[in-house]
Amino acid sequence: MWAVLGAAVSAVLALGHLLVAVPRLAEPSADEVEGDVLAVKPPYRDLATPRRATVVTALAAACGALSVLAPGWGRGVWWVWAGSVLTLVAVDQATTFLPRRLWYWCLAESVLALAVGAVIGHPPAGLLALPVLAVVTMVPFWLLWRWGGGLGYGDVRLAGGMGLTGGVLGTAGWTTSLLAAALAGALLALGIAALRRIRPSPWGRVFAYGPALWVGPWAALTLNLL
Repeated sequence: MWAVLGAAVSAVLALGHLLVAVPRLAEPSADEVEGDVLAVKPPYRDLATPRRATVVTALAAACGALSVLAPGWGRGVWWVWAGSVLTLVAVDQATTFLPRRLWYWCLAESVLALAVGAVIGHPPAGLLALPVLAVVTMVPFWLLWRWGGGLGYGDVRLAGGMGLTGGVLGTAGWTTSLLAAALAGALLALGIAALRRIRPSPWGRVFAYGPALWVGPWAALTLNLL
């Protein structure tokens, strides 16, 4: 039952955000980003294509079902990560932007899910450590952003969400999420660099790091099962 519920809620969150929230996002201005980036960025209103909707919904449903492996009190957070945050990451993949407004929606949903889970579930005594883990996770990404490591500040915010979600599995799950995201990011960077040597892209060396951060907690959840 929980697997079916997780799949349904995650799919609805993903599709709802893609169809309703994303087309209404304000476009970045030339004061915020360089003009050549805006020239190749697709508008947010054009992202809700049938193909993207199908892929996002199917992936959200599959991951939402997988969230049954997480502790019962924290499954709501995983549903948000599987659904709402997946749509945010899909926007990043298509545009290299992680819109702040969409992230705030995801954050509010995560906090609400965590609060509900704490009330109706049986959270551990270390529940209050989750915000600390989220902030600690942001620190290395903030340093990379601050010193020109190629990350945007949206990646810093998303890293906090990764820390919160992975932290539901405890410190071991949090650590695995961070390491898995770092490994996925390195492999993604190498793969994209190799591909663009063969097929040059108008994005140049810029690529979306959000998918690597999103994968981190799922790797931790899978390893937690094993």
